[in-house]
Amino acid sequence: MEPNRPAPPVLTWYRGYCAAMAAIYLACAVAGVFIVLFHEQIAESEPQDEPWLWILYGGGFMLLGLVFAAVYIYAFFAPPRPWAWVYHLVLICFGLTSCCCMPASIPLLVFWLRPATQRYFGRTT
Repeated sequence: MEPNRPAPPVLTWYRGYCAAMAAIYLACAVAGVFIVLFHEQIAESEPQDEPWLWILYGGGFMLLGLVFAAVYIYAFFAPPRPWAWVYHLVLICFGLTSCCCMPASIPLLVFWLRPATQRYFGRTT
């Protein structure tokens, strides 16, 4: 990155995207906690399942929620380096796997691939 080079406008929108994704994944982790805490009550409802199965479901929600939340939170601290541009690109592409996130991910991807954004991260185009 060149010294005193201003950040491209897409970076502000990208940070909002990362904050929203981190919040969604933290909500998944919290849901996992509730599933584990109330696994017996959940198992008694229709269709009835074994309580230990709900502990596994809740643990999976907690683990994946915390891992993906950490991945998106780290995006705020990644330095403007060429490898970080790729890291951010992968996070944008994760959003393409969900039709709910596509309205945000597609425009972000278009602007992320622009030469000005790549230059900010030190990538040569």
